[in-house]
Amino acid sequence: MLPHPDARSPRWLAGTAGIAVVAGLARHLLFRALEREAFVTRASPPGTDEPEASLRHSTFRSGNRVLHAAYAPAASMPAPALIVYHGDDECLPDWAPVQAMLSHAGISTFVFDYSGYGASNGRPSVRRLREDARAAYQVFLAATPDATRRYVLGHSLGSGVLLDVARELRPVPDGMIIGSGFSSARAAAVQTGRVPARLAWLLPDPWDNAARMRRLDLPLLVLHSRNDEVLPLAHAERLAQAASRLHELVVFDGMPHDAAILPEYIETFWAPIIAFMLAQHAQGTKSRQ
Repeated sequence: MLPHPDARSPRWLAGTAGIAVVAGLARHLLFRALEREAFVTRASPPGTDEPEASLRHSTFRSGNRVLHAAYAPAASMPAPALIVYHGDDECLPDWAPVQAMLSHAGISTFVFDYSGYGASNGRPSVRRLREDARAAYQVFLAATPDATRRYVLGHSLGSGVLLDVARELRPVPDGMIIGSGFSSARAAAVQTGRVPARLAWLLPDPWDNAARMRRLDLPLLVLHSRNDEVLPLAHAERLAQAASRLHELVVFDGMPHDAAILPEYIETFWAPIIAFMLAQHAQGTKSRQ
């Protein structure tokens, strides 16, 4: 019979520490392997080198990378402004119709491509997208000095990118919008089949959106489709439940995951967002009169 290990034994402590180091290394390697495959980047399609007349294209630096952005001022001023943290497998041209529509609706928009997306250089990673998110917000502020109110929107992947830095944003945005978002990166990885459920505990969760939502004090609008083929409605419900200042959970029927940028769904998807932003804009305008 083997002797029972004494918790005070240096050999036992060393063995425990060794197991912890190996487990930590395994988690790190698994995360890095998944991170390399997690991001689906796409270059701007041919024929989009010439900027649309309604958009003001620019570049800015994030670390040692150069990112591309498009700003669309509202058709009439003063107006509220919105920065978009877009989803995976998306780039600026995908958002041009949305920016044109919102401009006519009286909302200025700023959209940018993360590292490795569109014409932005570099390779994406959680750390680099965090840097991109911070840098983009500062450029957004500079582009909208006369905005009556400022809002932030995270779409799909962008929900994690935005919530990762949301508590650092200064000045604090006037409201947040999450479209087709996820409750946590770990849950999304299991949901999309990238990680088997039995191994999920090994995966670090760099974007625990629900946990971060609990620490935010911002008016929140959440939008999701009951028929989302990528992320079930339960993700949005968890985010809404975690929010301290939920404005509304808007649930659509019959829309796909990327409804926000698909021409046939744009007007329906964005109607609640326009109403949310312009209602607060109108209240602010009235209070100043």
